[in-house]
Amino acid sequence: MEHPVKTYITAGSIISSLGFGAEENFARIRAYRSGIGRVDDGTLFDLPFMAARVDASRLQEAALPLSMERFTRLEQMFILSVSDTVRQSGIDISGSDCALIISTTKGNIDFLGMRPDTPPEAFLFTMAQRVAGYFHLSNEPIVISNACISGVSALIVASRMIRAGFYKHVLVTGGDLLTRFVVTGFQSFKSVSPEICKPYDKGRDGLSLGEACGTVLITSDPFYVKDGQPVVIEGGAITNDANHISGPSRTGDGLYYAISQAMEETGLQAEDISFINAHGTATLYNDEMESKALYLAGLDHLPLNSMKSYWGHTLGASGIIESIACMEELRSGEVFGTLGFDTCGVPYPLSVSAGHRAMGLTRCLKTASGFGGCNAAIVLSVARENGIPPVPSREEIECSRRTVSIGQGRIVLDGRVLLETDPEEDFPSFIRTAYKFLALDDRKFYKMDDLCKLGYIAAACLFAKNGGKTGYESGEVGIILANASSSLDTDRRHQHIIDTMGDREASPAVFVYTLPNVVMGELCIRYKIQGENTFFISDRYPESFIKEYARMVMQKQKLRACLTGWCELSGNRYEARFDWLEVTVAWKE
Repeated sequence: MEHPVKTYITAGSIISSLGFGAEENFARIRAYRSGIGRVDDGTLFDLPFMAARVDASRLQEAALPLSMERFTRLEQMFILSVSDTVRQSGIDISGSDCALIISTTKGNIDFLGMRPDTPPEAFLFTMAQRVAGYFHLSNEPIVISNACISGVSALIVASRMIRAGFYKHVLVTGGDLLTRFVVTGFQSFKSVSPEICKPYDKGRDGLSLGEACGTVLITSDPFYVKDGQPVVIEGGAITNDANHISGPSRTGDGLYYAISQAMEETGLQAEDISFINAHGTATLYNDEMESKALYLAGLDHLPLNSMKSYWGHTLGASGIIESIACMEELRSGEVFGTLGFDTCGVPYPLSVSAGHRAMGLTRCLKTASGFGGCNAAIVLSVARENGIPPVPSREEIECSRRTVSIGQGRIVLDGRVLLETDPEEDFPSFIRTAYKFLALDDRKFYKMDDLCKLGYIAAACLFAKNGGKTGYESGEVGIILANASSSLDTDRRHQHIIDTMGDREASPAVFVYTLPNVVMGELCIRYKIQGENTFFISDRYPESFIKEYARMVMQKQKLRACLTGWCELSGNRYEARFDWLEVTVAWKE
C-alpha cells in the first residue's frame, strides 16, 4: 500500500465586493450582507444592472504602499491577494519547490477595447508573468483558463502536482473583473437577473455577475498551516458533458461523473460528506442540472449552499473564494445560508436554507460547471490525526503515440505530409480546403470560430483511420491542451461588435467562443469524450509538461487514452500539434 502525500489548503485571502481579507468577507456573510448592488456607470455600461464590484478607492489605497502603479487593476488584486497569503503562511515563495497557478477566464480583457491592436496586457500569460515577476518567482507561472471551473480546476491541478512530486508548495490565485466585455456577453444570453440572484429558488431568473480575487496556499508541509484547523484536499476530478458548448447537460451525468470520481479517489461514500457547496448560478438550467447530478450521486439530501448571492458569479475567482468559504465552514461548524432562497425550484429537492446552519462538519464537496460542458468537483476535509487512508499501489503506464501537426498550409500525420497548400493562403481558405480534403460532413463546423475549426481538423486527421471515433468509452478518454493567445481572435470579434454596434447587439453565438476551453468542448461533443478536460495558457508549447501531466492524469483517473497538444491561432497565424496517447502497458509500482 502507498501512503500518499497530504495536500493542505491554507492561508485563504479574498478581495471582493464584501471587503478585503477573508475575515471581513465572512463577517459580512454571517450578517447576511450581499456585495451585489446597482451598477450605474454610463461611461462603461450602457444600461444599469445588478452586479458585485470591488471598491475601487480601497483597492487604490491598498495598492499604494506596494508601488504597483505600473500594474493593471486585476494584476494589483492578484499581487495584494498573493501577498496576504504569503504573509499568513510565512512561506518563502522564491524557491524552486514553489509554483504559482493563476486561474482566470478573461484576465485583462478590458484593455482590448482601449486600442485598435491587441495590447500585450490582454495576453493571459503576459499578465501571469508580470504578477510572477513582482514576487521574483524562480518558476514560470502556470495559467489555467477552463471557463467557470477554472478555480476548482486550478486547485485540483495544484494538488495533483504536489502529490506527484512536481512541487512542495503551490500558490493558487484566481481572479476576474466586471467588464463591459463580460457583462454584454452574459446579457446576450438573457441570463443576467435584474435583482440579486436566487440560487435554487422557484423564482430564480438568472445570475448576478461579480469581480473578485482569491488566493490559497496548497502545500505538503503542515508547518505552513497557521490559520486554524488544517484542511486537506482529499480528491478531485474534471469531466465534460459532451453535450452542448453553452448549455449544461439535461441529465446531469457530466457533473455526476466528476463528483463520483472525486469521491472514489479516497474511497468515500455519500455518508462521508457533511455538506455541499455547489456552483449555484441561479440560472434555470444550471441549478436544474445540479439537482439531477446530486440525485444520481445520492447526495441530494445533504445540506447545500451557493455563495453566488453574496459575491455574484466571479468567474475565474469563484472556485477559489468559494473553496475558502468551505474551509471557513468546516472549521466553524456552520453551513452558510443561501441568501434570498425561499422555495426550492429544482426537479430533485435539495436541502437549501436561507439561514446559516450550525452542525458538526468533517468533509465537504465543492462543485463547478461552465461553458464548453466542463465540470469539476473537489473534496475538502478537516484533517484528522489518521489523515487520508492509504490507497492501492500506483499503476505506471506506457503509451503509444500518434501525432498530427498543422501550420503554414501543411498537415503532417505521423511524419507523413497529408496535405500541402500555398503557405501564403489565409486561414479561412486553408481550413476549408482541409475540411473538403478529409471529406467531412458536419454542418456545425461552419458555425465554429477559427480556433475550434483548427482543433476540429487536427483531431479529425488523427481519428480518420478509426472511422471518426476514439475507439473507447466516453469516460476512458481525456483532453489536455494549451495555447498562447487564449481565444483573443474571437475576443476581438466580440469587442468589435459591441464597440461598433452597441452593447445590445452582442452575439451569444460569438461570445460563447471567447473561452479557449470551448475547443475541447467541441471535440468532446464530436467524439463523445467525458474524461479529463484542462486548458493551459503558455507563451510557447510546454510539450514535456503537458505529456508528463497527461500521463499522471491517465494513471490517476484510469484513462485509456488522452488527446494532448497545442492549438494556437491569431488571425492568419496558426499552429496545431496534437498527440493521441493510448495506454499499451500498465504495471504495478
